[in-house]
Amino acid sequence: MHTDTIGYKIRLLHNQIHKRMEAKRQENEKEPLTGMQRWTLGFLKDHDGEDIYQKDIETEFSVSRATASNMLAVMERKGLLQREAVAHDARLKKLVLTEKARALVDRSEQDMRDMEALLSKGLSETEIKNLKKYLDQMLLNLDVDITCPDNSFCGGMKK
Repeated sequence: MHTDTIGYKIRLLHNQIHKRMEAKRQENEKEPLTGMQRWTLGFLKDHDGEDIYQKDIETEFSVSRATASNMLAVMERKGLLQREAVAHDARLKKLVLTEKARALVDRSEQDMRDMEALLSKGLSETEIKNLKKYLDQMLLNLDVDITCPDNSFCGGMKK
């Protein structure tokens, strides 16, 4: 029976997680953000206190200069980030999160923690550890690179 397959159960779980997280996202975001804008906010939050420039966004997410420039301009208009001059080079503008963006990222991170707690409810620490090990093996079986250095965009296909 197809409903008893691993793939079916993972797909069902994925759909439910996506549905619930999307509802939370709509509740939290007055103006909808694209996935790339959310990734960028997370990247900037992860690198808080560091000087991050447009070029870093281009490199981290493998996007063109024009794509990054347009996206950052929209985010600036939405009040999510500011570009600030740096003392050592007047041509460079570092990207700085606004308080509005910080609050949005904090709410999003809390929603993810809440989802993680809901998913692991009723499971022991050992069961959670084993589940992660099994999922990692399934990802490896599909040639997905599961190694992910801290503060990096991950989950891509192996080269």
